Amino acid sequence: MKIALVGLPGAGKTSLFNALVDKPVDLLPGVPGAAPHVAVVRVRDERLEWLRDLYSPKKYSPASLTLEDHAGIPPGAARSDRRGELFAGMRNADGLVIVLRAFTTDRYAFDDPTADPARDLELVAIEFITADLEICERRLQRLASEWKKPATRDRVEKEQAVVKRLVEALEDEKGAHTVELRSDEEGLVRGFQLLTRKPIVLLGNTAEDGDAFDLAAGALDVQHRFDACVQIEADLLQMDEEDRAVFSEEYGITEPLRDRFNLGCYRGLGLQSFFTVGEDEVRAWTIEKGDDAVTAAGKIHTDLAKGFIRAEVTPYPELRELGSEREVKAAGKQRLEGKDYTVKDGDVLNIRFSK
Repeated sequence: MKIALVGLPGAGKTSLFNALVDKPVDLLPGVPGAAPHVAVVRVRDERLEWLRDLYSPKKYSPASLTLEDHAGIPPGAARSDRRGELFAGMRNADGLVIVLRAFTTDRYAFDDPTADPARDLELVAIEFITADLEICERRLQRLASEWKKPATRDRVEKEQAVVKRLVEALEDEKGAHTVELRSDEEGLVRGFQLLTRKPIVLLGNTAEDGDAFDLAAGALDVQHRFDACVQIEADLLQMDEEDRAVFSEEYGITEPLRDRFNLGCYRGLGLQSFFTVGEDEVRAWTIEKGDDAVTAAGKIHTDLAKGFIRAEVTPYPELRELGSEREVKAAGKQRLEGKDYTVKDGDVLNIRFSK
């Protein structure tokens, strides 16, 4: 899962990146298309840690996210000559985290020094809508040329109908995610990688004593929201353990932002974990909510999906309560499920398959 950190210049994207990774980085140059900072971060999950302590495996493998810190989006970016460079990396992400400035400072020359997260969110949404509209309009132009070929006319007409619905929504300043598409229609436009069809997480970057503020999702598909003083969180990571504990208590921080952020994004973007356990490895596997047992098996290995027979399911809550798989089985809480079983978040799975 790749997540892009985006927002207006000076919102604090790189400060957020530094609050989430072990090795801090410098600010990106303010140039559209500048290569983003990239890091892979672990998703801390208390359930997996408990399983690790239970099984004492040789290997411990939490879920992970790939974070990308992108250059700021200047006003009018979607109509600039370098719009392709600026938005290309964002389009390749699975989800977007929009960082919103909710603090005032003289360390950065903002166009408007007054913090207004709602205004900034609307500005970002406008840029995304404009960029997506251009993609769709260009596609309609190409489809018009392809329609002249009788052999492809049926396919072209189907795609034209879908793209026109997207254009209508975008022209009304609604996100493309508001257009309901069947699975076959979704397949026609998946390659567009529209920004307003991507799941969104908002992070309000507050001052040390920042007040709460309201936000409306507007034209974006917002799935989750955080508020935090990112600079304090980034500074805490650079302290030794003793000082970090003292200052965390002073600021009332009971859990590091990176733990809240990583797990919140993971779940907020429609992801969940199932676990495999044993003496060799305790591991979290990432699937989407609603995925079935065969899909989960395929995450482990394609052979398990091809030869799938049954999934042996041990629910995590019962395992935690009873203390061992043996006790769960003795209590009749362990189940055998077929191909259509919808995997639950936290299921411990053992896949039975034929070779």
